[in-house]
Amino acid sequence: MVRSRRSSSRSAVRGAGRALALAAALAAGVAAPAAARPPAALPRADERASANRRTPVVIAVEKVRGAVVNVSAEELVRIRVPSQPRGGTMGDLLFGDLFERPRYRKGYATTSLGSGVIVSPDGYVLTNNHVVERGARFRVGLLDGRELMAKVVGTDPSSDLAVLKLDTREKLPYVTTGRSDDLLIGETVIAIGNPFGLAHTVTTGVVSAVHRNFKAGERTMFDFIQTDASINPGNSGGPLLDIDGRLVGVNTAILGDRSAGIGFAIPIDRARRIAEDLIAHGEVREGYLGISVDDLPRKDGSVDGGSGGVRVTGVDPGSPGERAGVRSGDRVEAVDGTPPGSAAELLFRLRDLPIGRAARLDLSRRGARVQATVTAVELTPQRAAELVQQRVGLRVSEERVSGGTLVVVRSVAGRSPAAQAGLQPGDLVREVNSAEVSSVAGFQRAAARARRGGRLVLLVQRGYAAERIAFDFD
Repeated sequence: MVRSRRSSSRSAVRGAGRALALAAALAAGVAAPAAARPPAALPRADERASANRRTPVVIAVEKVRGAVVNVSAEELVRIRVPSQPRGGTMGDLLFGDLFERPRYRKGYATTSLGSGVIVSPDGYVLTNNHVVERGARFRVGLLDGRELMAKVVGTDPSSDLAVLKLDTREKLPYVTTGRSDDLLIGETVIAIGNPFGLAHTVTTGVVSAVHRNFKAGERTMFDFIQTDASINPGNSGGPLLDIDGRLVGVNTAILGDRSAGIGFAIPIDRARRIAEDLIAHGEVREGYLGISVDDLPRKDGSVDGGSGGVRVTGVDPGSPGERAGVRSGDRVEAVDGTPPGSAAELLFRLRDLPIGRAARLDLSRRGARVQATVTAVELTPQRAAELVQQRVGLRVSEERVSGGTLVVVRSVAGRSPAAQAGLQPGDLVREVNSAEVSSVAGFQRAAARARRGGRLVLLVQRGYAAERIAFDFD
């Protein structure tokens, strides 16, 4: 009995010791054996940072992304205000709007969404004219989520470019402009924009072609950068960048299906020159040479849409063209070494010449080769009025009426385009290319702007009737 009690005592002591040891082990952080975990289905992820991921594209995007903005154009509209039921009856609720005079309030509706790029630290934004042309006010979204109001500094419909100014005094990130005259076919380019409202979308591609001409409806567009970087609705006005993050183009258009991979951008060399004019003068100053041209008949077997050559059909007296020795009847073989594809292309290239810059014309005159160097001068409003008289056959004057002045047709040259359109002395000219005019000075300025597009559209009023009449204004 005594031996059994001692044995029980020793067993109790050993059990207590094991319990204390287990408690100590748990207190020391040694876990008790657990059920075995199943092996992982996939190898362990490699979470180490890799320098290979920071490609030149990534570095370029990080450098300029903060300067790309979303542009929302809002149009002033009238919004009908629902009638308030007077008696609260079911009849008032159902038929109140039918028997009461409708009430309206002013409001804003978004008419277009596009992109833009900040090109200076003080907040100038370069974008497309078609993004802002219908807007009354503009909101610009930044990368950090803020929205700033902006005003239009100037627009140029003929080049489809516009400049906005952000309403802020802070210094903003901006994109440095590069060059487009030395772009390489096949070099990498980056497009950033707001396609389908998806802000700051980045796509990449290559330069597919330079100096590309293409048809947009009835209009031929000249001298674009072609790229296969994805450009979609909403990308308009966004930047096309080179691999160093420099601005080389302004994304503008796509051809055919959205998935065709054919996009176009305005070269930055032209866009910068136009933007500087818009910022400095509020409009683009067009160079004037005083040369009229037309297409020669196409030769058999020539490419469709091509020309049989370009011939000078007129030289304005006292113009830079006359001073350079250009004569009517000369055939234009090349401009600065490049043959023109058509008269329209030649006119585009001559009008794109900055004021004070010279162009070398290679001419053919009665079988002999002749060179002429023509320097562009500014087309003044007074000279634009003279061109209207020469090309359209129209002279205008100013007439005072109660409350202001009106622009009145003073004379119409016989057999001129204006005479063939039926214009008569005494007709009122209300608008020039959709811009209201009420003075001769305003008419002249509007005519100078219209010549960049090669078309003069007049809103003419006779009595209570009004009609828009278009004239070629090359």
